[in-house]
Amino acid sequence: IVGLAALIEGLPRQSGLHAAGIILNNSPLEDVLPINIDFNGDYIAEYEMNYLEEQGFLKMDILGLRNLSIIDECLTLIKQNRSIELKYQELPFEDKKAIRIIKDGRTMGLFQLESAGMKKAISTLNPESFEDIVALLALFRPGPMDNIPSYARRKEKKEVIIYPSKALESILSSTYGIIVYQEQITQIVRKMANFSYGQADVFRRAISKKDSAKLSSLENDFISSSIKNGYSKEEAKSVFDLIYKFADYGFNRSHSLCYAVLACQMAYLKTYYAPEFYASILGSSSGSNDTKFNETLNEVRKMGISILNPDINRSTQAFIVKDNALLFPLSSIKGILGALVDAIIKERLNNGSFKDFFDFVARMIKYKINQGQITKLIDAGAFDNFDVSRSSLRATINTALRYGAMLYSKDGQMVIDLPFASKPRYQEAFDEPLENLDREYEVLGLMISGSPLKYKMEIIKKFPITTIVDARDSRGATLQVVGVIRTVRVINTRNGTPMAFLNIYDDTGDIDVTIFTKTYALSYQLLQKKNIVRITGYMDQKRENVFIANDIVALEE
Repeated sequence: IVGLAALIEGLPRQSGLHAAGIILNNSPLEDVLPINIDFNGDYIAEYEMNYLEEQGFLKMDILGLRNLSIIDECLTLIKQNRSIELKYQELPFEDKKAIRIIKDGRTMGLFQLESAGMKKAISTLNPESFEDIVALLALFRPGPMDNIPSYARRKEKKEVIIYPSKALESILSSTYGIIVYQEQITQIVRKMANFSYGQADVFRRAISKKDSAKLSSLENDFISSSIKNGYSKEEAKSVFDLIYKFADYGFNRSHSLCYAVLACQMAYLKTYYAPEFYASILGSSSGSNDTKFNETLNEVRKMGISILNPDINRSTQAFIVKDNALLFPLSSIKGILGALVDAIIKERLNNGSFKDFFDFVARMIKYKINQGQITKLIDAGAFDNFDVSRSSLRATINTALRYGAMLYSKDGQMVIDLPFASKPRYQEAFDEPLENLDREYEVLGLMISGSPLKYKMEIIKKFPITTIVDARDSRGATLQVVGVIRTVRVINTRNGTPMAFLNIYDDTGDIDVTIFTKTYALSYQLLQKKNIVRITGYMDQKRENVFIANDIVALEE
């Protein structure tokens, strides 16, 4: 076995494929490269990336970007709603109001700018121009991130700018004496050592990859050439060491520029076309299970944009904008598949809007709609505009199905003409608001039409309560949240003592709560589903979306 192992030692374990790598060449690839062909008939080069580049081939990484799809959808909605045709290439990226929302930290949905860490960096750097955004995106990376406080102080003229060499002021003045971009390395070695563009690029690549085989000779070349060019040995060595330290994390300015253009264009759309922007952001997310989805909805509410339940006569497969409000899609309802949504839209287009609940059920019989699907549509509020209580609609489903079966055959042919059919009455039933909200949450993953907490607002206002969505960004600070208990799970620790895990929600989202033994012993009687509790604690810094409870009381206490 050892002998066989020695024979295969050092050989590739398996082949891999760079899914985004594309090779460009001016002659057929099969003439110049070893080629494999996959099951789809696509060519795969059997050289690795480094060998390809050494042979002079151009390899490009071509990746899809969700944000471009968001912009495309936003521009389509703007055209539909406002009859304004905007072109992506012409969207401004230096608009002052757009830069202002970035400066204010309102970056939800903006490319590269929405994380909690980035918001903190924005607060420190205080960007006031497009160039500040370009620098911010290059600095917000391991290594250069340490320079953000100094960069900010120098920008505000609160710290003296010190250049590694006076001769480098022309190269580093735009970044306040701090190396931010890879291109600055190329400029520095050209200026100090008179390297050619080719030599400078080889230098940049070798030092970025920490290529030890080349670094020693490059360091000697740089220092000796700099000395010949009038710099002292100490100055040249100091600059080389600075470049070497930076090169681990250096970011390409052209990349940063592209990122900044995209981020600022999205900020422009968010500033001037907010409803369409948010509709596009929400439509691109993975739904209510996505944390960002709920955070975006919370920001939508803060912006004064209404959020509407799905509507059987207006909703489609995607979020749409109606009168400065966002209308939820029918496809957002759990258990309502795309085929049924398409059928509803098709029926509306062919035969007009649904006149009432009975008309809907009767006309959808031919699409084999069933009781479960109708119930989910009711629970989501899709029939609310018919001014019949949801409880009455649920109680009337079977009657409506019998009525529909009487009017239409299974293949959709009318058996009895509608004007001559006696329409049944709705079964009387009164809504229980909390039950409706629970059902709405089950099918939508959130509550749009109301909240159990709205009945407790006078009590909630007495305490310094943080919303759940804001608590997620609190970074360990002690605070209070109020929520409705959705789930409770009790376990025994290794010591045999009980502890619990909750999931609670408010109007802005939900959060998991960990309750250790001591806190559990004082609060276990409150830990029942649907109870509203006030919890003091802090966000766990190691686990995402987990709140550690120090104290739990009933809201009224």
